[in-house]
Amino acid sequence: MKKMIKRHNAYIYYYRNNRGYILLEVLLSLLLFIGLLAWLTQLIGQWQQIDNKQRLQIYHFHHLIEFELQLSISVQVNNNQLHFIQHSGDVVSISFVNQKIRRQVNYTGHEELLRNIRDFHVDERDKDIVIMVNTNSGEYFEKILAKKME
Repeated sequence: MKKMIKRHNAYIYYYRNNRGYILLEVLLSLLLFIGLLAWLTQLIGQWQQIDNKQRLQIYHFHHLIEFELQLSISVQVNNNQLHFIQHSGDVVSISFVNQKIRRQVNYTGHEELLRNIRDFHVDERDKDIVIMVNTNSGEYFEKILAKKME
């Protein structure tokens, strides 16, 4: 049988049930579960955002390569490197060194374009150039550039 306990203030009675859960316990458990579920979805969202960051860097790299191609007179492929010869006579080279893809102007200095790259290949075909990038996370990207006709 339920015991009725009288509180000190007003005439509010507290029912104590020994046979199961009270509604308040169920609501608190549900609130805790929903809070944990919301936190977990945020955590998964952050994890997926990290993967998208690498993808965005690759797309930016592709854009930079296309921009260099537009500014150049001709493009050459030597030893798995891209060489863009610009109107000013400068030679811009894109190469792969120590898991990084870098850009050099006139073979001096360097600017890192991409990091965490497992493999980088440049293949020259009759009418186009194929750039293949394999990241450390296992993703594979390929970009096809049309050659400039001289």
